[in-house]
Amino acid sequence: MDVKCPGCYKITTVFSHAQTVVLCVGCSTVLCQPTGGKARLTEGGFRA
Repeated sequence: MDVKCPGCYKITTVFSHAQTVVLCVGCSTVLCQPTGGKARLTEGGFRA
């Protein structure tokens, strides 16, 4: 899925079952946190 960064509004592709913390390419903001299954989007990040 494509996630838009709440800080710089760049769009980053994130896998729904990501196993690692995904950072924004532009400003290094955390976009999602891994859980046991699906990755959880951080507050403010949303699907584009």
